[in-house]
Amino acid sequence: MKKYSISFLLIIGIFLVGCAENPALKGMKEEAVRSPDSIENEPDSQESHGESEVPTVHIGTEEKSTLVALDVWCWKEESLCSLKPNPPEEQLYGWEPLGVEPGEVFSFSISTSGQPKTDHIYNPDSIELTQVNFDEEKKVEVNNRQITAPMEKGRYYYYLKLQWDGDLVGQAYYVFGIIVQ
Repeated sequence: MKKYSISFLLIIGIFLVGCAENPALKGMKEEAVRSPDSIENEPDSQESHGESEVPTVHIGTEEKSTLVALDVWCWKEESLCSLKPNPPEEQLYGWEPLGVEPGEVFSFSISTSGQPKTDHIYNPDSIELTQVNFDEEKKVEVNNRQITAPMEKGRYYYYLKLQWDGDLVGQAYYVFGIIVQ
């Protein structure tokens, strides 16, 4: 009898743990959770964007690089968008961070899969980078698309805001993580 009771409790325990909600995803809709494989299958827009596509961003060092996740974006014909990024740690659940050394310089690049309507897409008018640690946000300097890793070891999350005010009018937020080893 004792053997059956222990087995029953073990099965119930496994069932409860298996059905538990991941706290990192709490409050997110299932379709909002993206993996690196799903970025190529994303819909064409969140808001109207005319004929231009949202560019792809990569970060990397001389030895390695990784894709950066597109968070939110919009293209407008007449005025700027007013978007707010989602928390990077939620957007990047399951993504592998870029491994860097303390103080190492890494950079980002902008590309598109097709021929853009204008080359302006490769040169946003405004670039802002924000480091997010728990509930603290800190602006990080970007020089010639190069970023210096923190000196302290650990995992860091960032969101990158690109804004276009010329031939193209719009903005996009990208999120990525690094691990300083």
